[in-house]
Amino acid sequence: MLKFNWQNDLLLGVSKRKGASRVTRLFSLALCLTSILGSFQSTNAAELIAASTHDADEQAIRAQAADYSKAFGAGDVAALLAMWSDNAVLTDQFGKVASGKDAIRSQMTSFFTAYGKQPLEIKIDSLEFPADNLAIEHGTSHVGTTSNPASYSTYTAVHVKRDGNWQMVNVSESPKYDAEAATVPSISELSWLVGNWSVEGPRGNLQIKADWVAGKKMIRCDFDATTKDGEKTSQTQFIFYDPLFKRIRSWQYDWSGGYGESRWFKAGNGTDWESDGCSVQPDGSTGSARYLFKKVDNNTFTWQSTSRRLLGRRLPDSAVLTAKRTGS
Repeated sequence: MLKFNWQNDLLLGVSKRKGASRVTRLFSLALCLTSILGSFQSTNAAELIAASTHDADEQAIRAQAADYSKAFGAGDVAALLAMWSDNAVLTDQFGKVASGKDAIRSQMTSFFTAYGKQPLEIKIDSLEFPADNLAIEHGTSHVGTTSNPASYSTYTAVHVKRDGNWQMVNVSESPKYDAEAATVPSISELSWLVGNWSVEGPRGNLQIKADWVAGKKMIRCDFDATTKDGEKTSQTQFIFYDPLFKRIRSWQYDWSGGYGESRWFKAGNGTDWESDGCSVQPDGSTGSARYLFKKVDNNTFTWQSTSRRLLGRRLPDSAVLTAKRTGS
């Protein structure tokens, strides 16, 4: 999703002015992600060792979740907004997007006006710390006192630490269906992705090679970009089924030092996918985005990056890119 240093401008022809260089690097990988719309997360030994240093941060975020539930039950919009960054984005389970505190305030106010004070239960399933100032939270929530399926949702919340305080910069919700009725996705649904692909841009070319690995339990995608000036960069992504969250997930690694993760879910007509992801750039900056992935036919798919954020600041949506299968 939000990618790191990969010369996205090479394919899209975005200006390489100094002021724009960091932004273009941020979403360069996004192009690489063309085949998956994902972000990534590192799982090397150093990170696992470092994870133990985030105990205090985890306690702070869990305490914030408890405070959020309390404020929601009291209908305290001001207290709720204090936990969001100024440029935050909230995407609810119905796909409605609120960008910025004013939009989030309006959405909250409309809810409380229509339904009054309602209890909110938050269950944090996992917390990950890809970087010291970045946390990714996955969980489930339940609003109200009924068992109506529409009152349940799963969510991914991205937190950034500024001046010693954690704030939400991006929260995306998805409907939480009954476990027996829900259709569990399978990595085999992406089998058509295996093969070679090419994306042409005004300033370069991206080659994608996707292969089965781990006994067809994962798809490995290698991305190789070449600019018209001959500059080359590479990235690798692993796509797999996560049995803990019962959804497709991906990890991505930038050979220059960036990494990230994303969670995928089906959209549209059943062959389209969306994913929400976060990443860390090689320079330590953090970002997030939502990716729209549409299969046109067995030899073509399109990709677009939306709701993009770099260090909490909103960036424009990317252009729609088209990947074409190459070879046999």
